Amino acid sequence: METGTFAEYLSELDEASLTALLLRRPDVLVEPVPRGFAGLAQRLSGAASLAAALREVDRDAVVVGQAIAALDASATVPKVARLLGASEAAVQSAAAELVSRGLAWISSGTLFLPESLRAHWSESLGGRRPVAQIAKTVLADDLRVAVAALGGDVDGLRKPELIARLSELMADARAMAEVVAALPKSARRRLHEILRSRHGYFGHLRADNGPTALLVAYGLVLPLNGNPELPHEIAVAAWLAEREFLLTGRPEVPAAGADEAVIRTSAQAAAQEALLGITTLLDDAGSKPLVALKKGGIGARERTRLAGRLSIPESVLAVWIDVAHAAGLLGVTGSGYAPTPAYPAWRAAGPGMRWATVASAWLALEHAPSNREEIKGDKEVPPPLPVRSRAGMMRRALLSAARSGESMSAAGREIDWFCPLHGYEDGQRADKVAAALREAELLGVIAADTLTQLGEHLLAVPDAVEELASRCAPMLPEVACSVILQSDLTAVVAGEPSLALSRLLTAAAVSEARGAAGVWRFSPASVRAAFDAGWDSDELLGELRAISERELPQPLEYLITDVARRHGHVRVRGTRCCVVADEATITEILHTRSLRALRLGRLAPTVASSSAEPGDVLAGLRAAGLAPVAEDETGTVIVESRREHQASQVSSGSARARLTPVELVERLAADPVGEPVMSAATTDTLEVLAQYNRNLDDAELALLADALENGGDVRIVYRDKNGTRTIRDIQPENIYDRWLESWCYLRDAEREFTIANIESVSPAL
Repeated sequence: METGTFAEYLSELDEASLTALLLRRPDVLVEPVPRGFAGLAQRLSGAASLAAALREVDRDAVVVGQAIAALDASATVPKVARLLGASEAAVQSAAAELVSRGLAWISSGTLFLPESLRAHWSESLGGRRPVAQIAKTVLADDLRVAVAALGGDVDGLRKPELIARLSELMADARAMAEVVAALPKSARRRLHEILRSRHGYFGHLRADNGPTALLVAYGLVLPLNGNPELPHEIAVAAWLAEREFLLTGRPEVPAAGADEAVIRTSAQAAAQEALLGITTLLDDAGSKPLVALKKGGIGARERTRLAGRLSIPESVLAVWIDVAHAAGLLGVTGSGYAPTPAYPAWRAAGPGMRWATVASAWLALEHAPSNREEIKGDKEVPPPLPVRSRAGMMRRALLSAARSGESMSAAGREIDWFCPLHGYEDGQRADKVAAALREAELLGVIAADTLTQLGEHLLAVPDAVEELASRCAPMLPEVACSVILQSDLTAVVAGEPSLALSRLLTAAAVSEARGAAGVWRFSPASVRAAFDAGWDSDELLGELRAISERELPQPLEYLITDVARRHGHVRVRGTRCCVVADEATITEILHTRSLRALRLGRLAPTVASSSAEPGDVLAGLRAAGLAPVAEDETGTVIVESRREHQASQVSSGSARARLTPVELVERLAADPVGEPVMSAATTDTLEVLAQYNRNLDDAELALLADALENGGDVRIVYRDKNGTRTIRDIQPENIYDRWLESWCYLRDAEREFTIANIESVSPAL
């Protein structure tokens, strides 16, 4: 079980098998990649890498892995099969799943696990001594009691023979598990206490020590100098007795039986509706940032207001906020959340590329956007703030479980087999499954309880957005957008408006309803706002005629012409400030009651002054029904640009370069030993890190040193002074004494980490 053994196994794999393994363990492809097979074995055996791989295995594979840990060096397929009461074929199948993911390997017919995984799964066994070793210092009479209790014949047996007989009896793990299962409750409770204890014994054996004495009487615990000690074989039997399910094989999941045409049509409609919803949200955020809470995120009140304005259900809106943020399209500004610089390119791309971007981001999310609650009664973590959750692994397992036309809801009822390590209780498990199905339907990944063709492509190439886009493009054609301008001064927009159309309507009209058919209303104020932003009547009328499917309604043309005629008739000159107009208009302004707060005074027949700011004067005059324009001190009209808000680019940090599996296989073939190639600075940094943290292995230290010297991000598991563990993506910057100064993406701020408290290091994917 040493790394070298694993390394030797890896070095003996053929090119195709090694490439297939690396495809399933993509974290080892991130630079700095392992050099040589020993380095590869070390990276594959890292805690973070193992945890990521375990998220994708089924329950049978987990049970077989635990059985391998229990049997330790004697874990052959026949012995595992006997331990679990399963067929050798079933064990072979589950073991093959572990081997294909680099979670186990076979050497001379024995199954082995990476050391950290073996230690984790055998933790409950406590590293206890085998019965043959314990029995050497146990009195012969006590051995005779144990053998007899377990059904063995003790007549005429001497101590060596008693030890051999007891070892033989306890080697039958299934028989011992039946004995454990038949124990009285008090004795089973005491057995579990012993299993949880640090040592193999539990207290001092006294005549009145009922439950412990009962375990001795059953032959399961041996008295050693007055202390009861539990053999390794009985710890394995107790582990086995606790398992309600052993190897069951893949559950039967019935076919959904839906019509393919219905599935295709429904998926296409859902995908188009999803793109419309996300685009509507981001367009709105561009005109006015979404209000953020002080602690970050978009609160319930803002989401309710936004849902009403955009005509998107609030539960769906929360999903789009999370997905847009995860896709790098929505980010934080000084005044809230707004589109990032990546949004315009995404907005202008075809439907296939846009869907591929957001669908890939959704699939990779580790929480359920529509079910963010992880602990009952906890305060809501508002979107798009991150949530520590295992809903993502359940989502991916659920979708993968029904890839052949099987019922998604039926697969959801068997999620404990497909995703055994999710850790949720029944109620929360059902909530997470329901959330995964609901979100998948919203995106067109499933329809009519069936994985759609879009979903099939998403699972096939989840990380290759461009490839996914090309596969999905034929199923997501451009949807024509029609605009009907009506005589009641409204525009009805069917379909998703283009970026140019959206900007035109945002400039000259006000949205009244969104959805499949949006409604926009033109008014004197909205048209005046367009003129303030630099449009003129000819340009505006020309653009509206170009988008309309009918003749321009006469009322709309009259409205634009009338506002254009009045626009600029009153001008505000920035001398803090003067209002310039004809004599009659100035007289009217001076006698308007609502304008008294501007403290206007006549300077000349056609000029009035005010001590208010020019912007306040403009706003006051417009509120009084006038259409003033602003001028600078030379009399030149000031064009009021309507600002489009934009956030900085969303990123979890600088992306590390990565190799393809084929490239890494070629490197390993060229340099199987893997002599380290490091700069002097990196080597010095590694030595400093190793001095302060003796628990990280060489591969983890190399990752951290590389990030410090060459820039880049890593993911760490960190334990603070209170013992609380968190998983953080950081960008290490400097070592200061015993601390690592870094940018922490979880806190979005500089943080200092005690180097000794970093428990694991892995690439930030």
